[in-house]
Amino acid sequence: NWKEQFGRVLVEAMACETAVIGSTSGEIPHVIGDAGLIFPEEDVDSLHQHLLTLMQSEIQRRELGQKGRQRVLAHYTQAQIAAQTVAVYQDILNHK
Repeated sequence: NWKEQFGRVLVEAMACETAVIGSTSGEIPHVIGDAGLIFPEEDVDSLHQHLLTLMQSEIQRRELGQKGRQRVLAHYTQAQIAAQTVAVYQDILNHK
């Protein structure tokens, strides 16, 4: 019953403008957002359809790759992660 907590490999792929496909496991849908394709966990047919879609559409691969890179730059750079971490600590300190 493992649930993926982050999906770093997805962020690395998106940073390289590679279109990604991920399941509904854990935080994967949140990490991908609208920058990739998501299929229900353990639904092999849905995964198969997403793979075919990307194999057959260079335009969609390119568009999702570009969206993915923009998502990484907006949310997952070291500076963004540091700012989010500081915000969490500030919230904790403000609600002592």
